[in-house]
Amino acid sequence: MKMTKVTASMMFLLFALLGFSSQLLAQDEEAVTDEEIRKYAVTMDSVAAMKENVKVVMKEMITSNEEISVARYNDLNNAIDDEAKLEEIEATEEEIAFIKEIAAKKEELTGEIKSTLTTMAKEYMGGVKVYNKVKKALKADPEVKAKYDGIMEELAAARTPEEEAEEEQAGN
Repeated sequence: MKMTKVTASMMFLLFALLGFSSQLLAQDEEAVTDEEIRKYAVTMDSVAAMKENVKVVMKEMITSNEEISVARYNDLNNAIDDEAKLEEIEATEEEIAFIKEIAAKKEELTGEIKSTLTTMAKEYMGGVKVYNKVKKALKADPEVKAKYDGIMEELAAARTPEEEAEEEQAGN
């Protein structure tokens, strides 16, 4: 079967139109709304606040232990996965148990962060696809990034003085 020039041209035109229309659909799919950016920012601000809380809780647990100094905690924590190092620094069973307690608490709180992020992405943002779309756009589109940064600044400015004091304390 021989293809005529007209048939070949029509086939080319058809494929070109299909390619162009799929490109337009992909662009529409990738467009990020201001509302999606705002919801993403609120989600990320919530996650950041939870991460700060983890730091505060860890710091309180470590500094409130009168048996183990912060320096000793650091030594123990650095050696916790190495039996030889634990023996070398003469770690007691109580110290090891404390390090494991801290690690378990951190894991618990980190799990809550992951769960919250998943819930917010699915329920608050409208789905994981929307979350991923905004995340991708932040990396690829400077305009989206600028909007996001502006919203994050607004959210930071809206925090109460108590929240700011807690964040400063967590950073120390």
